[in-house]
Amino acid sequence: MQKTTAPGRFQHWLYEQLETHIPGQRSLSLVNWLLVVLIMLSIALFTLDPERDVTIGTLTVNRWIHTTILTLFALEFAGRLWVASVRPRYRGLGGRLRWLRDNWFMAIVDVLAFLPELIFLVFGLPSQSWLGTLRVVRLFKMARYFSALSLVVDLIRTAGQPLLAALSAASIAWYLAAVAMFFAEHEAQPKEFGTIGDAMWWSLITLTTVGYGDVVPETTLGRIVAGIVAVIGIGTVALPRSILAGAFMHQLRARTSKGPDGPDAPRPRHEMEDG
Repeated sequence: MQKTTAPGRFQHWLYEQLETHIPGQRSLSLVNWLLVVLIMLSIALFTLDPERDVTIGTLTVNRWIHTTILTLFALEFAGRLWVASVRPRYRGLGGRLRWLRDNWFMAIVDVLAFLPELIFLVFGLPSQSWLGTLRVVRLFKMARYFSALSLVVDLIRTAGQPLLAALSAASIAWYLAAVAMFFAEHEAQPKEFGTIGDAMWWSLITLTTVGYGDVVPETTLGRIVAGIVAVIGIGTVALPRSILAGAFMHQLRARTSKGPDGPDAPRPRHEMEDG
C-alpha cells in the first residue's frame, strides 16, 4: 500500500466532505450541511432586508455574517478546485482546467456567489444595489445537494446551445417586427410608435402572445404586420418549450438507465491515488 502524506489525507477527507455522489455515502457530509445552511441564511438575510448589510450601528452584525459567508464560499470554491486532483483526470493545471470545463455551470454559479461582492469588499468600494441581486444565484448551489434541483442544472446544461439558438432567432424576429411596425404606424401614431425603441415594446408583447392591448395598430399595413407577427409569436414561444421538454425527457431517461454512477463517477478513497 502506498504511503499517504498528511496533506494527501486531508485532501482526500475534504474531497469526501465536499462531494455528494460518492458510492456508499447516503447522506450529506457535515461540511455540505454547513454549506446548505449558509446558502439558506444568505438568501434569508437578502429576503428580509437586502440593504441592511451596508448600514451602520446595531446592524453591523448582519454585515459581519455576510462577510463570513462570502469568505466561506470563496474557500469552498478554492477547496473544490484543489481536491479535484483526487481524480486522475483532473490532476495538474490541465486537469484543473478540464474540471472547470466539465463543471462550467456550477463553477460560474460558485464564482458569482462570492467574487463580485468580495472584490468590492476587499478594495473598500461603495456597495452597489445590483450586487445584492447576485445572491439569488446562490440558490443554484443547492443543486449539488438535492437531486430535483440537480436535474434543473443538467437540463440547462443540456439545452444551453439549442436554447441560445432559439433565443437568438427570437431576438432577430423581435427587432425586425419592431422596425416593420415603426414604418407602418409611425405617421398614424407618432406618440405610441415615435421610435423603434417604442415599437420594440409592442413587438415584445405581441411575440410573447401576452397582448396587453395598450398599443394597437390603426393602419391597414400595421394590422397586416401585426397579424404576421402574432403568427410568428406562436412559434417563438413554442420552440423554447419544446427544447426544454425534450431535454427534460432526455435527462430523465439518462438518469433512469445509468443511475448516479457513471464510468467516471467519484470513487472511494481506497481506490484513489494521492493528488
